[in-house]
Amino acid sequence: MSQLRADPLPLAEAAYQRLRDDIIACRLKPGQRITERGQGKQTGFGVSPIRDALTRLDHEGLVRTIPRKGYQVTPLTLKSVDDLFTFWQIIGPEVVKRGVINASDEQLEQILQDFSQIESNLPAGQGAPELLEVVELGNELFTTLAEASENSYLAATYGRLSGELFRVWTLIADSELVTVGELIDVTDWPELIRRRDADRLAQCASEYIQACTDHVGRTLVRWPSVRTSEVVPLRTSP
Repeated sequence: MSQLRADPLPLAEAAYQRLRDDIIACRLKPGQRITERGQGKQTGFGVSPIRDALTRLDHEGLVRTIPRKGYQVTPLTLKSVDDLFTFWQIIGPEVVKRGVINASDEQLEQILQDFSQIESNLPAGQGAPELLEVVELGNELFTTLAEASENSYLAATYGRLSGELFRVWTLIADSELVTVGELIDVTDWPELIRRRDADRLAQCASEYIQACTDHVGRTLVRWPSVRTSEVVPLRTSP
């Protein structure tokens, strides 16, 4: 019997995922100019799937079209980052609240497993790999909650928001201005989840997002590139 294999992704979808991942991980940096032909050569995809991917990313706000010049990875400014985290402050607690209320028993168990992973990955020290690992686990947790909310608009909105949030965390992860343990305290959350205490969890989420917002703001105001209004990486990745 032949082994069943998942169907390969359509080229346009594969190109989209590759470019989106490169933008979110800041391998394509904020403000960087890109072209269809250049990205095709870089990634190995043809111009047509790259064009479709860039059109999609333009609609999502991760790139913007520059007439007759190609595209630009959407720059980050202090204002745009502040707007992003303010929006997260608005919808994040609602994602948590509705997710916990509407989650199936299976989804609730997955949420608890996500929390267990976060707690087991909270290091005593500091540094980029640990911070990004915990941020990624936190994103998986919020994604599960968004899907459990049974609100397709809320889930889709968080899906778009999460990529932009991770892009900001990637930029500041090398700043070493905070330990993960100082930033995140989830000690009481598992018990609150088991009780489906939606109001208290929404309050915890609001406090956590505010702590993240304050940390990111404090970090970016020290950024050398803030003097030029756009936030760019402190160093170039190899």
